[in-house]
Amino acid sequence: MISRRIRNVLMNVYFLISAVCILILDQVTKYIIIEKLPVNSSIELIRGFFYITHLKNTGAAFGLFQDSIRILTTISFVAIVLIIILKIILKLDYAFYNVSLGFILGGALGNLIDRYFVGEVTDFISFTFFRPVFNIADSFIIIGFCLIIILILREYFKKGKTQGS
Repeated sequence: MISRRIRNVLMNVYFLISAVCILILDQVTKYIIIEKLPVNSSIELIRGFFYITHLKNTGAAFGLFQDSIRILTTISFVAIVLIIILKIILKLDYAFYNVSLGFILGGALGNLIDRYFVGEVTDFISFTFFRPVFNIADSFIIIGFCLIIILILREYFKKGKTQGS
């Protein structure tokens, strides 16, 4: 059995590696889009389904709250601090939870960097069935939240079964 101390270190590694990987993936893909595709242009990758569309977004994920850079920068910073506090306080030793929280942190950092240093976020992922254009950071924030909800539901139903027995 792995000692508690080693397990705690492993959870921190999962958290940090997932956050750093998402941050790097987000920033590299945005850089490639900025360098290779003019703003407001699009490339069809899968006909009638999937496009790379270069847009600038001064709002939140999926184009919400346009022209709110200062407020969104502040909210992003506060959210990042809260994620770190949540990580420290809860000390949950589930790899699933730590990777999920890392996804959210990496995505939040990716968009915060854009808002703070550029004044806008680069969005480029576009589907015909889903109108808003988004980016890697937005995607992993949503994925991280969904995974945490799955974990919470799993634990809730697991406790329900043990109490009902």
